[in-house]
Amino acid sequence: MLSPVIAENLDRAEDCWVQALRRLGPPEGSARYAAPSGCQGWSNRELVNHLIGGGLRYAMLLDQDPPAEVEATRDRDHLGEDPLEAFWTHERRFRRLAADVDLTVPVSHRIGELPGTQLVRMRILELALHAADLSVGTGDRWPVDDALAEFMATDLAALIVELGDTGGYAPPRTDAPAASAADRVLLLSGRAVTRRA
Repeated sequence: MLSPVIAENLDRAEDCWVQALRRLGPPEGSARYAAPSGCQGWSNRELVNHLIGGGLRYAMLLDQDPPAEVEATRDRDHLGEDPLEAFWTHERRFRRLAADVDLTVPVSHRIGELPGTQLVRMRILELALHAADLSVGTGDRWPVDDALAEFMATDLAALIVELGDTGGYAPPRTDAPAASAADRVLLLSGRAVTRRA
């Protein structure tokens, strides 16, 4: 079951991602999907596909699906005709499971066995930080709110460091000042400081 604090920040992270995704627009006929994202080596399309597929994979993990079946989803196209609808389809299932299952039970994530509570925290980071990456790719401001940024900078900072490159994070950056909680999170996760909404 989700604690109220985690549920509230997951709501905020989902909203952050949705704002960034809406600015990208529909995929059909859009050159913006082929443009590079702020996630090195990934186009905006690849980034969005990864994030939407991540909702499916996290739901499968909470449902204790076999690891091979979870990993088999990585090569699929998850965008469909409406990426926003595809996102919510998987995210709502993930949220239902997160509210119903025992989150102390370990799940078989590809980085190792970890409790469901950590998986939910990782999803908050994934949603918010990939919203930053997508915002770089579209040239827009990162739509993170102050409360979510502060939560990530305080409650999730140790998790970012713990996950490190195993979790897909570049080494923390020390070459720029951190004027805000949002800046601290970006630098801690190896990202450049970006404009905020």
